[in-house]
Amino acid sequence: MLTIQKHNYGGLYRGLLHKSLSAAFALGMAFMPQRAAYAASISADRASAVVFVYQRVGEEAMPQSSISVEQFREHIRELQTDGYTVLPLKTIIKALKAGEALPQRAISITLEGGWKSTLQNAVPLLHEAGLPYTVFYASDMADNNAANHMTWREMRALRRNKLADLAILPASYSHMAQQSPEKNAEAINRAVSRYRAEFGEDPQFFAYPYGEYSADVRKQVAEYKFEAAFSQQSGVAYAGSDFTAVPRFIMTDTFGDLDRFMLTANALPLPVSDIMPDNMIVGENPPPIGFTVTPELTDLGKLSCFISGIGKAELVKPGGNRVEIRLDRMLEERRTRINCTMPDDTIIPGQPQSWRWFGMQLVLADYMDEENVESGDRPE
Repeated sequence: MLTIQKHNYGGLYRGLLHKSLSAAFALGMAFMPQRAAYAASISADRASAVVFVYQRVGEEAMPQSSISVEQFREHIRELQTDGYTVLPLKTIIKALKAGEALPQRAISITLEGGWKSTLQNAVPLLHEAGLPYTVFYASDMADNNAANHMTWREMRALRRNKLADLAILPASYSHMAQQSPEKNAEAINRAVSRYRAEFGEDPQFFAYPYGEYSADVRKQVAEYKFEAAFSQQSGVAYAGSDFTAVPRFIMTDTFGDLDRFMLTANALPLPVSDIMPDNMIVGENPPPIGFTVTPELTDLGKLSCFISGIGKAELVKPGGNRVEIRLDRMLEERRTRINCTMPDDTIIPGQPQSWRWFGMQLVLADYMDEENVESGDRPE
């Protein structure tokens, strides 16, 4: 069973993916005296952006959900170099939903959980650099004066800063797929109500705790008409994204080195459709896995997929642009990540190689009970 400390990638999978992509990326960076003007290789590139999610910052006791202050500082320094445009989340989502062009390497920063460590260690660095960000918080933690959580007073002060925006998690930070629709509705309603009471308006954005949701949970959240809801599967947001489950690249102590950050910050969308399974919570093991790649991308021989706990996957192409992964073994971890990448066909002089990225997250239904979730994955 998966230990939460490994849930982002894990073992051989992470090593294969990171080594193969980083080597090619570094080669491109070596020949990059300056960044060229924006150029779209496929239509999805015109309106696309990378969204990062950080949880705790500088909490050595929580390495599975924290990133070191020095790593976070390195990320900020990288984003201050030429070629990146860091925008408020609301600006990016508005542009994506309208299909409006965004700058090349458009980036948005999100801070998950409303932790004191992000307020103390991340926010000052973001303010110093002049970079906008969005904090997702769980209102019960503020109402209960949780020791390691931002207070309402602190969040109101943040909101008065032009760089900061606030968004909601359900009031109780819990695994929504394990709860009844009634309990989830109660938690969402309470979060919305507390946001209205504190800030005098409705929240625009919602995030699923731990990035997990079932098909029913996603449908329930869609009924609230948030501008967007966010998960934690890796991938690049673009105009054709499902705005009830927008992907974000998660950064932690183990998986937040500068090479990986640059690799993901330079990622491009890998548009797919007809995704199988259509529910993150899977009962069949091994599950059927497949998707259809946009017809704008024709050379699928360059596509590679990596599965946490397993490694590089064998791909089957039954016809057209359909891609399937036929597993010959059962998934053993509670949470499995699948990441598929392919190099962009367009090579622009002076620019590094960019990689197209599509990610999935699967959770085994057999491990849905609370006792199988490590305490390190919970808020304090």
